[in-house]
Amino acid sequence: MREGSPPLIRRWMTCSIRAVAVLSVLLLSGPRSAVAEMIRISGTGGAMETMRILGEAFRKTNPDTRIVLFPGMGSSGGIKATLAGRLDIGLSGRPLSGEERARGIQETKYARTPFVFAVNRTVGISGLTLEKVVEIYAGKRDWEKGKRIRLVLRPREDSDYPILKSMSPAMSAAVDIALSRKGMILATTDHDAADVIENVPGAFGGTTLSLVLSERRSLRVLALDGVAPSVQTMIDRSYPYSKTFYMVTRNNPSAAVRRFMDFVRSPEGAAILARNGQGAVRQEGILP
Repeated sequence: MREGSPPLIRRWMTCSIRAVAVLSVLLLSGPRSAVAEMIRISGTGGAMETMRILGEAFRKTNPDTRIVLFPGMGSSGGIKATLAGRLDIGLSGRPLSGEERARGIQETKYARTPFVFAVNRTVGISGLTLEKVVEIYAGKRDWEKGKRIRLVLRPREDSDYPILKSMSPAMSAAVDIALSRKGMILATTDHDAADVIENVPGAFGGTTLSLVLSERRSLRVLALDGVAPSVQTMIDRSYPYSKTFYMVTRNNPSAAVRRFMDFVRSPEGAAILARNGQGAVRQEGILP
């Protein structure tokens, strides 16, 4: 598989500037006004659209509470903004580190979604084996008839990285090989990655079922080793790869934030999550 060109990387890397700008504004802005009851949310892109839908449903019974969603800024960006007091809920695709918890924040597990591989609609396949995925990351294959695979990578610090590494020892090595090659497409955020896969012929990469379904993305989600990813196959473990979402808050969240978090984990919230490719999770495990 041939490597991508630096201009293409620069083109897609610039898409993340808006997320960096939003995070900078949040970190530098003054304290929020106490006039309105407001819940400010941002973080990992795969959870954002579903959280917007949850916020709209919550407001039907809580009209005096405003749910304000900023553009996705990634798990680490959401955590940093929560630590700085600029977000009330940071959405994260990874648990907090001990150092982060020691600074006065906590995470609440609320959903899992299948971690999936997707292709641009120009690619005429419906599934792959993990062995073939390893070959793609290791640069050992192209699509049929010599069509170029445009592999979309995520940075090492991204929450997708440990998921990919955990799939198998061969996959772990292949991911590091891919990241060491020059000229590869590197997408900083979930939305950047989905944009590239959606718009670049021959593109292939990892994403989440939650992002694809909630945003109605024009991507082809692939079966892996003969199993189609879904909430049900994730729950019954026939599809073994998933990503967990967390709501990150200060240790003493407001009453409004607690009400919203309770709604997210309610039966009504669970139904919304399921329609958008996520299985509701309690702290002790996935709900029936």
